[in-house]
Amino acid sequence: MSEESEDILNMVESLRLSSDEPEKCLDRILKFLLVEQDEEDLDQALETAVENGMLGDLYDIMTHTSDGTLCKVIQILAELGKTETIREPCVMQGFVPILLQHLKSDDIIMATQACRALGNICFENDIGRNAVDENDGILLLLKLLREHVKSTEDGADRLRTIACGFLLNVTNTHDSLMQKAVDGGALDVLDEYIRYHQQDHGLCNMVLLTLGSFIDSEICRQKFTESSLLSTIVGLLDSQTGEVYQETVLDLLINLSEWDEVKDVLAETSLSNNLIQIIQVNQGKLDPESQQLIKMASDLLILLLTGDKGAETMFANGEGPVFIESVKWLEDEDSRLQMAAVLAIGNFARNDNHCQRLVEEGIVEHLVEILKEHRDHEADMTLQHAILSALRNLAIPARNKPALLMAGVLETVLLLLSSDTMAVVFKLLGVLRMLVDGQETAALQLGTDRGFMDRLVGWCEVDEHAGVQGEGTRLLASLVKNGRSAELMRNVVKCQGIPPLVAMVSSEHLVMQNEALVALTLISSTVLDEAALPLKQSELTETISSLLGNKSTLPEILCNTLTLTKTLCSAVSESPPSTLSCKLLACTGRVTNMQQSLKEEIMTSGIVDIARQLSCHEEEKVREAANTFVAVLEEAPLERCVLCDCIVDLTTLTEGFTNTEVFDQYVTRGRAVRL
Repeated sequence: MSEESEDILNMVESLRLSSDEPEKCLDRILKFLLVEQDEEDLDQALETAVENGMLGDLYDIMTHTSDGTLCKVIQILAELGKTETIREPCVMQGFVPILLQHLKSDDIIMATQACRALGNICFENDIGRNAVDENDGILLLLKLLREHVKSTEDGADRLRTIACGFLLNVTNTHDSLMQKAVDGGALDVLDEYIRYHQQDHGLCNMVLLTLGSFIDSEICRQKFTESSLLSTIVGLLDSQTGEVYQETVLDLLINLSEWDEVKDVLAETSLSNNLIQIIQVNQGKLDPESQQLIKMASDLLILLLTGDKGAETMFANGEGPVFIESVKWLEDEDSRLQMAAVLAIGNFARNDNHCQRLVEEGIVEHLVEILKEHRDHEADMTLQHAILSALRNLAIPARNKPALLMAGVLETVLLLLSSDTMAVVFKLLGVLRMLVDGQETAALQLGTDRGFMDRLVGWCEVDEHAGVQGEGTRLLASLVKNGRSAELMRNVVKCQGIPPLVAMVSSEHLVMQNEALVALTLISSTVLDEAALPLKQSELTETISSLLGNKSTLPEILCNTLTLTKTLCSAVSESPPSTLSCKLLACTGRVTNMQQSLKEEIMTSGIVDIARQLSCHEEEKVREAANTFVAVLEEAPLERCVLCDCIVDLTTLTEGFTNTEVFDQYVTRGRAVRL
């Protein structure tokens, strides 16, 4: 047995023998507990004492005495509660209900020690918290906190701090108690504590820690926005001693700003100006504390800017302090500030009017230069990602696209083409898609570049990153739509771009489905000679049949699918057809073999029957599209040669016969049957 264990056991034994006058023994125990010593040895000694009935002895004294002796027992319990293994036995011994009653004491020291004991017993101990809950402890604690908001009595300042610590420990991760605390007005009480006691650094820090615990729960979100707490917390940064609270306040507000409702409220306060001031004061300092404050302040600024109200307020028509500072930071040597500036620009650029102003201010040129400087550094992937995000947003308004192209954005972005970082590639593809929208020259530049197209199609097939796969295929479709060039479309076919476009037709996103259908329709109407084989191999017919036959397919998709199908069946080849192996007819129709095969596949798949059913669809535009498709087929029906089983167009069938009488006899005998 250790020396510490022997000492405490002797003290407990002495306490039992002097139960009528325990003060001296209690003093010895307190002194023992308060002397600095090895924590592990102390915990072991106390566990031994508890095993030998120490808590029972203290309980007997506590329930049969009052005043000074009682206060010493409570103080001993507060010290014992620091040892994890003793907290649950304290609850089992029945101390919690008794301690809660002493929160009502007029003796500030007694109430303070009761709060200490309860706070330590409840620390990471749900059994203790449940005992407090069962005895309406939250109501008693809140009453105590309210009574001492403005108290100037000796010891009131310490009581306030300890009581807040008890509130923190008892509610932390305990939803029931947190709900009761919030419903009971805890946030309003804590608000008052900050406003009346800004000079009490210990108290304010404890209040901020308590609030930090509260915000981890969804329960408090609405209450925070309804109270004046947010303004009060921001006000701490404005106070004469604001520097003392900076890190704690910033940490708290960063967590709070994860909620959109809170961002909007904070955007209306002086917080953004406080953050700029914090950054300016610490700018150029290399010590860890200053660097941390710069990081936290800039992170919080960006969080505020992700809210629509924050971006609008801080932009202030290009005259807001945050915007002005952000532009300066673009040229700052501090990588953190440069990153913050780029992220800020990206968030400001979520509004078309802002985008125009940003382009006019020459922001694009700044971003292009930074991207050129950091294109080869793996460590700068985050910065690359941020710049690409900003450029993508700036490229969305139609009036900005020519300016971005003139500034060399396209060429600069293509410098990252070799990147293997999927997050960067995703943003890169997004920038390119925005740039080529409505810009034929840019679309042709990319779409006719075989090397780029090979790389793009490769990204369209990246299974490990759905974002890159989707963005890549959308860019592919956009190149077809905006380039509208046969050469470009043939390049798409040669680079194996048809399969990803067909796959996108089945996307769960309406926009992507439509983009794919439009691109495939353009390709089919322009270069079906080259595209027919990959369209067939990509099982386009099955995809069309599935879409048209699905009752949940939206009318818009049905119409575009019918248009694509009509195009496939009515497209005319510009190149000489291959000779069919029909000995009798010498088929020389105007449709190539593969086009014939694709058309036959569509005709025999049941799509025609589905189209006829759709001609009775409730939506007029679907009925029109279906009727048009059916009419096209009826105007140029296919016939099957019973000798060689090849498919020909009845309107051109006679061109294969040198003797029209033979043809007439052949048809009248019923040997050429309409499909």
